[in-house]
Amino acid sequence: MEKLGIQLYSLGFDNQDPMPVSFQKLSAMGYKEVEFAGSNYGNMSEQEMKKALEEAGLTAVSSHVSMDNMEKDIPYVAAIGGKMVICPMFDFATKEEALELAGLLNKYGKIAKEHGLMIGYHNHTQEFNQDGGKYLLDYVIENTEPEYVGFELDCGWCSNAGQDPVEYLNKYAGRFVAIHIKENNAVSGPKPATSMHAEKKPFHFEIGPDGKPIFPPEILKFFEENAKLNCATGQGIVDWKAVKATAEAQCKGEMHFFVEREANYAPDKDRLTCLSEDAKWLKNNL
Repeated sequence: MEKLGIQLYSLGFDNQDPMPVSFQKLSAMGYKEVEFAGSNYGNMSEQEMKKALEEAGLTAVSSHVSMDNMEKDIPYVAAIGGKMVICPMFDFATKEEALELAGLLNKYGKIAKEHGLMIGYHNHTQEFNQDGGKYLLDYVIENTEPEYVGFELDCGWCSNAGQDPVEYLNKYAGRFVAIHIKENNAVSGPKPATSMHAEKKPFHFEIGPDGKPIFPPEILKFFEENAKLNCATGQGIVDWKAVKATAEAQCKGEMHFFVEREANYAPDKDRLTCLSEDAKWLKNNL
């Protein structure tokens, strides 16, 4: 795999390195592309970010941006040379709510295109709950406009929900623009879906003065539970060779692959060691 990317969320919450330092470390591991997380750009201006990326030999491709921050982040991502803004999660629990989400993605997709970007959506497991004989994610894909909206298949969550990522890529061939390489070691089934009209939004967070997200306890608990499913890349239940071949075959443009790690996969390995070993396995095997 020549252009291996990384979702910067993978660095973990304990990472204290300034973003340019992290870039240098990731580049040394063999990563070539980056996807930002949670609107965290290290409090860097567009020019500062472009300089830091260039000095590390990295390319900004994508950013995970909440729907509330789309209009604010789109110009920044475009200015640093990005190609996509991806909604990382959204609450929807019925067909009707899936159609509402599709409408929002179409709306912001048109705004993104004005800046030379595509908008996308990234799945977890809850999108694989059913309503009316279809998965909730099916309705979103089928009711968004391919000109403006693409999808990032998180194969770890897809497989954990009980779905075959290869089959789902083929089901909606041509709609996927990116893959999350998240290893997964078990099938748990989809988590319950939350209505977008629920009084308490379980995944709302603020951005701190240092540019990093401030997560409330319930989100940190969610992350802790998710971490139990992580293992070393190549040691789980996902057939990454088949995923890569299928993803590239169905994509009408350039396909992007981002490692996303929820946790360390061994108590004696720190996060950077895990990410380095992930990159090594992928370069040697894909």
